[in-house]
Amino acid sequence: MWQRVAIATAVALVLFFVTAAALVIPIALNARSLIHDIKSEAPSAKARKDAAETDTALSRFFAITNLPIIKQLITADGLNFSQIEPELHGAINAAPFLLGGQKPQTYLIAFQNPAEARGTGGILGAYAIIQVSHGQISVLRTGSNAALQSLQQIPIKMPAEYQKLYGTDPAIWQNSNLSPHLPYGAKIWMALWEKQYNQHLDGVIVVDPIFLSYILNATQPITLSSGEQITAQNVVYKVLSEAYKKYASNNDARKQYLVDILNAGLAKIKTGNYQKITLLQGLERAIWENRLLIFSNDSRAENAIAETRLSGVMQTTPNNEYRAVVENIDASKLDYYLARTVTIRSLTCGLKRQSKITVVLSNTVTNPQDLPAYVLTRADKNKPKNAVTGAHHFKLFIYGPTNSSLISASNSATVGSAGGVTAERNRPLLVTDIDLNPGESEAVIAAFEGGSGRITFHDQPLVIPTALSISDHCRM
Repeated sequence: MWQRVAIATAVALVLFFVTAAALVIPIALNARSLIHDIKSEAPSAKARKDAAETDTALSRFFAITNLPIIKQLITADGLNFSQIEPELHGAINAAPFLLGGQKPQTYLIAFQNPAEARGTGGILGAYAIIQVSHGQISVLRTGSNAALQSLQQIPIKMPAEYQKLYGTDPAIWQNSNLSPHLPYGAKIWMALWEKQYNQHLDGVIVVDPIFLSYILNATQPITLSSGEQITAQNVVYKVLSEAYKKYASNNDARKQYLVDILNAGLAKIKTGNYQKITLLQGLERAIWENRLLIFSNDSRAENAIAETRLSGVMQTTPNNEYRAVVENIDASKLDYYLARTVTIRSLTCGLKRQSKITVVLSNTVTNPQDLPAYVLTRADKNKPKNAVTGAHHFKLFIYGPTNSSLISASNSATVGSAGGVTAERNRPLLVTDIDLNPGESEAVIAAFEGGSGRITFHDQPLVIPTALSISDHCRM
């Protein structure tokens, strides 16, 4: 029997490589033509045609690679990229517009700091302004949030529910991305930039130190002017932990350190000297973890990626998606130590489907006396006078599916109300305050009625990965 299995596997592999070669060649040829269109001044219609043909060839390729035996074999070799197939399709169709094929595109790169949580990940710590023209990247300027001027009022008109939920806080650069819906934060950042520098931006690209670590796996380490090496293995620790100790008495120097790393990372990426498969693997992981997000003011580009993870869009179409979003309100950097466990279970099926989400949050700090004062900051209003060193105060936002309703909620630390109930983008939203001493955990449970399709969870990209468990007993 094993001989027959081996022969069948060998035949399948031969057929795969023959078929794949026949499919990869059109992808390569169409992609080469698309790149030529972008680099030259080819008509926009020609670029869109080549993008469409590349997209079609890619669909045929994935149709083969998703066959069970082939999928199993290439997954074992780390060559299965089917989980980001929608993002690849979206990127191909958006490429003629995103990469400045017709006119230069100027982007803000927001280098988020997930040690202080915000809706899309973390606060904007450092930034770069880049220009992409015919596929070529130029870095126009870089800096830290210290140079960015905030306003008293949000500089653009926002939906009434947004204003009710977030008030004027997003007029501050570090709070512009309070909502997990990236287009909101991106548009505010762009407007703030234009107010301060009188420069129009065409979009925003969001990344973080964990994203950079994935890229460094493919590009090899970067070396700062000081001689310090930043590697895939140490960049997260150096940026989000060690830097606060190293520059405990000089926060401006710490921010410049972040800018230096961002500059060196951009320079490394611009060289084009990287291992292509390793880079694609890193991008796949970053996309899946929501650590690479893109917003474009060009409606054609935005429409191409709108239904993919790249867009950072919180969809309003029917779904059964849940979210648990941490919002840091004490200005500490303790989200570096925040662990999250999320369990989602279906309760009833049918027309009035019900599901329950349990979110357990844990403060894993074990040595608060050794942490810098800046990390331990308690700038929240009404903080207790006897606050324990290393205690972390934040809000938890639990989002139910589109057009569902919250039917019950509880909090392991309180009796009675588990928080306030509101809504954002057709999603019911439970908002609750959490205050955790070092070593403490708290569980928040919410049950929702509604939802369409299989249960999914959209994770907020913080430092410690979420431990996720989904048990969906309802047939689709």
